[in-house]
Amino acid sequence: MAAPLQSPQAPHRNRRPPAHQPLNQPPWAVHLGRHGETAEHLHGKQLIMDWARNQPHIFPWSVEEEFWVPGARLRSDVKAELVSGRQLAFEVQRKPLDRKDWDRRHGGYENGGVRDVWLWSPDVRELVVDLPLTSVVMDMAHDSIGVLVANYAAGYRHPTAEGHILRPTHYAAAPLAEWGISASGALAPPPDMAEYIGDKPEQARLAQLKAHREAAARPPKSAWQPPDASSNHYQSSASGWSPSEREQQRQREAIANIFGRNR
Repeated sequence: MAAPLQSPQAPHRNRRPPAHQPLNQPPWAVHLGRHGETAEHLHGKQLIMDWARNQPHIFPWSVEEEFWVPGARLRSDVKAELVSGRQLAFEVQRKPLDRKDWDRRHGGYENGGVRDVWLWSPDVRELVVDLPLTSVVMDMAHDSIGVLVANYAAGYRHPTAEGHILRPTHYAAAPLAEWGISASGALAPPPDMAEYIGDKPEQARLAQLKAHREAAARPPKSAWQPPDASSNHYQSSASGWSPSEREQQRQREAIANIFGRNR
Protein backbone atom coordinates (compact mmCIF):
# COMPACT_ATOMS: atom_id res chain seq x y z
CA MET A 1 0.00 0.00 0.00
CA ALA A 2 1.31 3.44 -0.93
CA ALA A 3 2.75 5.45 1.94
CA PRO A 4 1.71 9.06 2.66
CA LEU A 5 3.26 11.74 0.49
CA GLN A 6 6.82 12.60 1.39
CA SER A 7 8.68 15.85 0.80
CA PRO A 8 12.15 15.42 -0.77
CA GLN A 9 13.93 17.70 1.67
CA ALA A 10 17.39 17.08 3.08
CA PRO A 11 17.25 15.54 6.57
CA HIS A 12 20.83 16.72 7.29
CA ARG A 13 22.13 13.20 7.74
CA ASN A 14 25.78 14.24 7.73
CA ARG A 15 25.45 16.88 10.46
CA ARG A 16 27.01 15.64 13.71
CA PRO A 17 24.88 16.38 16.79
CA PRO A 18 26.37 17.84 19.97
CA ALA A 19 28.55 15.53 22.05
CA HIS A 20 25.86 14.90 24.64
CA GLN A 21 23.49 13.53 21.99
CA PRO A 22 23.94 9.98 20.64
CA LEU A 23 24.66 9.49 16.95
CA ASN A 24 21.39 8.24 15.51
CA GLN A 25 22.47 7.65 11.91
CA PRO A 26 22.63 4.54 9.72
CA PRO A 27 26.23 3.34 9.27
CA TRP A 28 26.20 4.06 5.53
CA ALA A 29 25.47 7.79 6.00
CA VAL A 30 29.01 8.86 6.86
CA HIS A 31 31.71 6.42 5.83
CA LEU A 32 33.36 6.31 2.42
CA GLY A 33 33.62 3.16 0.33
CA ARG A 34 35.92 2.12 -2.50
CA HIS A 35 36.73 4.43 -5.44
CA GLY A 36 35.52 7.41 -3.41
CA GLU A 37 31.94 6.10 -3.31
CA THR A 38 29.93 6.82 -0.22
CA ALA A 39 28.78 3.78 1.68
CA GLU A 40 25.25 5.13 1.13
CA HIS A 41 25.74 4.72 -2.61
CA LEU A 42 27.09 1.20 -2.14
CA HIS A 43 24.13 0.35 0.06
CA GLY A 44 21.72 1.64 -2.60
CA LYS A 45 23.33 -0.50 -5.29
CA GLN A 46 23.13 -3.57 -3.08
CA LEU A 47 19.42 -2.95 -2.42
CA ILE A 48 18.71 -2.77 -6.15
CA MET A 49 20.80 -5.85 -6.96
CA ASP A 50 19.07 -7.96 -4.30
CA TRP A 51 15.68 -6.75 -5.50
CA ALA A 52 16.46 -7.25 -9.22
CA ARG A 53 17.61 -10.85 -8.72
CA ASN A 54 14.14 -11.70 -7.43
CA GLN A 55 12.32 -10.29 -10.48
CA PRO A 56 10.86 -13.01 -12.76
CA HIS A 57 11.62 -11.05 -15.95
CA ILE A 58 15.33 -10.70 -15.11
CA PHE A 59 18.07 -13.34 -15.33
CA PRO A 60 19.42 -13.42 -11.74
CA TRP A 61 22.96 -14.18 -12.90
CA SER A 62 22.97 -11.08 -15.13
CA VAL A 63 22.73 -8.59 -12.26
CA GLU A 64 26.08 -6.83 -11.79
CA GLU A 65 27.41 -3.54 -10.47
CA GLU A 66 29.77 -1.05 -12.13
CA PHE A 67 29.12 -2.36 -15.64
CA TRP A 68 30.46 -0.61 -18.75
CA VAL A 69 27.84 -0.34 -21.48
CA PRO A 70 29.38 -1.46 -24.82
CA GLY A 71 29.55 1.30 -27.43
CA ALA A 72 28.12 3.98 -25.13
CA ARG A 73 31.14 4.83 -22.96
CA LEU A 74 28.84 4.72 -19.94
CA ARG A 75 29.17 2.80 -16.71
CA SER A 76 25.92 1.96 -14.99
CA ASP A 77 25.69 1.51 -11.23
CA VAL A 78 23.74 -1.73 -11.68
CA LYS A 79 23.01 -3.63 -14.88
CA ALA A 80 20.62 -6.49 -15.56
CA GLU A 81 19.38 -8.44 -18.56
CA LEU A 82 15.75 -9.22 -19.27
CA VAL A 83 14.75 -12.68 -20.42
CA SER A 84 13.95 -11.00 -23.75
CA GLY A 85 17.63 -10.06 -24.07
CA ARG A 86 17.24 -6.33 -23.48
CA GLN A 87 19.72 -4.66 -21.13
CA LEU A 88 18.69 -2.55 -18.13
CA ALA A 89 20.76 0.11 -16.38
CA PHE A 90 19.98 1.40 -12.89
CA GLU A 91 21.53 4.68 -11.80
CA VAL A 92 21.56 5.24 -8.03
CA GLN A 93 21.85 9.03 -8.08
CA ARG A 94 22.61 10.50 -4.67
CA LYS A 95 23.62 14.02 -5.74
CA PRO A 96 22.38 16.67 -8.20
CA LEU A 97 23.09 16.14 -11.88
CA ASP A 98 23.19 18.84 -14.50
CA ARG A 99 20.43 18.55 -17.07
CA LYS A 100 22.93 18.39 -19.95
CA ASP A 101 24.83 15.57 -18.24
CA TRP A 102 21.59 13.67 -17.69
CA ASP A 103 20.60 14.15 -21.36
CA ARG A 104 24.01 12.89 -22.47
CA ARG A 105 23.82 9.76 -20.31
CA HIS A 106 20.17 9.06 -21.05
CA GLY A 107 20.77 9.55 -24.78
CA GLY A 108 23.77 7.24 -24.64
CA TYR A 109 21.71 4.49 -23.07
CA GLU A 110 18.94 4.95 -25.62
CA ASN A 111 21.40 4.82 -28.53
CA GLY A 112 22.85 1.63 -27.07
CA GLY A 113 19.42 0.00 -26.80
CA VAL A 114 19.60 0.04 -22.99
CA ARG A 115 16.63 0.98 -20.82
CA ASP A 116 17.77 3.24 -17.97
CA VAL A 117 16.05 3.84 -14.62
CA TRP A 118 17.13 6.73 -12.38
CA LEU A 119 16.78 6.32 -8.63
CA TRP A 120 17.20 9.71 -6.93
CA SER A 121 17.94 10.39 -3.31
CA PRO A 122 15.18 12.33 -1.49
CA ASP A 123 17.99 14.68 -0.40
CA VAL A 124 18.42 15.93 -3.99
CA ARG A 125 16.20 18.97 -4.46
CA GLU A 126 16.62 19.54 -8.22
CA LEU A 127 15.58 16.21 -9.70
CA VAL A 128 15.33 15.55 -13.43
CA VAL A 129 11.68 15.11 -14.34
CA ASP A 130 11.13 12.41 -16.94
CA LEU A 131 8.56 9.65 -17.40
CA PRO A 132 6.90 8.60 -14.12
CA LEU A 133 8.66 5.24 -13.99
CA THR A 134 12.03 6.31 -15.42
CA SER A 135 12.95 8.98 -12.87
CA VAL A 136 11.86 8.05 -9.33
CA VAL A 137 12.91 8.56 -5.71
CA MET A 138 14.60 5.74 -3.79
CA ASP A 139 14.37 6.33 -0.05
CA MET A 140 16.90 3.94 1.47
CA ALA A 141 15.94 4.91 5.01
CA HIS A 142 12.58 3.18 4.41
CA ASP A 143 13.53 0.77 1.56
CA SER A 144 10.93 2.41 -0.67
CA ILE A 145 10.53 3.85 -4.17
CA GLY A 146 8.39 6.89 -4.84
CA VAL A 147 6.78 8.62 -7.82
CA LEU A 148 7.45 12.35 -8.14
CA VAL A 149 4.30 14.47 -7.79
CA ALA A 150 3.21 18.11 -7.81
CA ASN A 151 0.06 19.68 -6.37
CA TYR A 152 -2.57 20.24 -9.09
CA ALA A 153 -6.22 21.23 -8.83
CA ALA A 154 -7.21 17.56 -8.97
CA GLY A 155 -4.67 16.60 -6.28
CA TYR A 156 -1.10 15.35 -6.26
CA ARG A 157 -0.11 13.94 -9.65
CA HIS A 158 3.03 13.27 -11.65
CA PRO A 159 3.89 16.39 -13.70
CA THR A 160 3.35 14.57 -17.02
CA ALA A 161 -0.11 13.36 -15.97
CA GLU A 162 -1.59 16.86 -16.34
CA GLY A 163 -1.78 19.42 -19.14
CA HIS A 164 1.15 21.49 -17.86
CA ILE A 165 4.33 20.61 -16.02
CA LEU A 166 4.96 21.86 -12.50
CA ARG A 167 8.10 21.37 -10.44
CA PRO A 168 7.58 18.29 -8.23
CA THR A 169 7.45 19.02 -4.51
CA HIS A 170 6.68 15.56 -3.05
CA TYR A 171 6.79 11.87 -3.85
CA ALA A 172 4.30 9.09 -3.25
CA ALA A 173 6.19 6.06 -1.95
CA ALA A 174 5.60 2.33 -1.61
CA PRO A 175 7.93 -0.38 -0.25
CA LEU A 176 10.55 -1.59 -2.71
CA ALA A 177 9.27 -5.15 -2.27
CA GLU A 178 5.90 -4.09 -3.79
CA TRP A 179 7.52 -2.86 -7.01
CA GLY A 180 8.43 -5.07 -9.94
CA ILE A 181 9.87 -5.03 -13.46
CA SER A 182 7.65 -5.60 -16.49
CA ALA A 183 8.60 -7.78 -19.46
CA SER A 184 9.60 -4.60 -21.35
CA GLY A 185 11.92 -3.47 -18.55
CA ALA A 186 9.76 -0.71 -17.09
CA LEU A 187 9.23 -0.35 -13.38
CA ALA A 188 5.93 -1.94 -12.38
CA PRO A 189 4.38 0.03 -9.51
CA PRO A 190 1.83 -1.28 -7.00
CA PRO A 191 -1.84 -0.54 -7.88
CA ASP A 192 -2.11 2.30 -5.37
CA MET A 193 0.28 4.37 -7.50
CA ALA A 194 -2.16 4.60 -10.42
CA GLU A 195 -3.88 7.72 -9.06
CA TYR A 196 -0.56 9.60 -9.05
CA ILE A 197 0.68 8.37 -12.42
CA GLY A 198 -2.50 8.76 -14.50
CA ASP A 199 -3.25 7.04 -17.79
CA LYS A 200 -1.78 9.43 -20.35
CA PRO A 201 0.03 7.51 -23.17
CA GLU A 202 3.82 7.49 -23.06
CA GLN A 203 4.25 9.24 -26.41
CA ALA A 204 2.06 12.13 -25.26
CA ARG A 205 4.18 12.44 -22.11
CA LEU A 206 7.40 12.44 -24.12
CA ALA A 207 6.06 15.16 -26.44
CA GLN A 208 5.04 17.23 -23.42
CA LEU A 209 8.47 16.85 -21.81
CA LYS A 210 10.20 17.83 -25.04
CA ALA A 211 8.07 20.94 -25.47
CA HIS A 212 8.64 21.92 -21.84
CA ARG A 213 12.42 21.58 -22.13
CA GLU A 214 12.56 23.50 -25.39
CA ALA A 215 10.50 26.33 -23.90
CA ALA A 216 12.78 26.47 -20.86
CA ALA A 217 15.86 26.68 -23.11
CA ARG A 218 14.59 29.67 -25.12
CA PRO A 219 15.93 33.10 -24.11
CA PRO A 220 13.26 35.37 -22.59
CA LYS A 221 11.67 37.93 -24.89
CA SER A 222 12.86 41.48 -24.31
CA ALA A 223 10.22 43.93 -23.09
CA TRP A 224 9.10 46.74 -25.41
CA GLN A 225 10.69 50.11 -24.73
CA PRO A 226 9.71 53.53 -26.14
CA PRO A 227 12.10 55.17 -28.62
CA ASP A 228 14.97 57.03 -26.95
CA ALA A 229 17.09 59.93 -28.10
CA SER A 230 19.12 57.66 -30.38
CA SER A 231 16.06 56.54 -32.35
CA ASN A 232 16.21 56.83 -36.14
CA HIS A 233 12.81 58.44 -36.28
CA TYR A 234 12.51 60.80 -33.35
CA GLN A 235 14.76 63.02 -31.28
CA SER A 236 14.21 64.95 -28.07
CA SER A 237 13.77 68.72 -27.95
CA ALA A 238 12.96 71.23 -25.26
CA SER A 239 9.29 71.20 -26.23
CA GLY A 240 9.05 67.37 -26.41
CA TRP A 241 9.54 64.89 -29.25
CA SER A 242 10.24 66.23 -32.76
CA PRO A 243 10.98 64.47 -36.06
CA SER A 244 14.59 63.60 -36.77
CA GLU A 245 16.44 65.04 -39.76
CA ARG A 246 15.81 61.90 -41.76
CA GLU A 247 12.08 62.01 -41.01
CA GLN A 248 11.94 65.70 -41.92
CA GLN A 249 13.60 64.94 -45.28
CA ARG A 250 11.02 62.22 -45.96
CA GLN A 251 8.24 64.72 -45.20
CA ARG A 252 9.72 67.31 -47.61
CA GLU A 253 10.00 64.73 -50.39
CA ALA A 254 6.41 63.60 -49.86
CA ILE A 255 5.13 67.17 -50.01
CA ALA A 256 7.17 67.83 -53.15
CA ASN A 257 5.65 64.79 -54.85
CA ILE A 258 2.15 65.99 -53.99
CA PHE A 259 2.54 69.57 -55.23
CA GLY A 260 5.04 68.85 -57.97
CA ARG A 261 7.59 71.31 -56.65
CA ASN A 262 10.31 71.60 -54.05
CA ARG A 263 9.80 73.50 -50.85
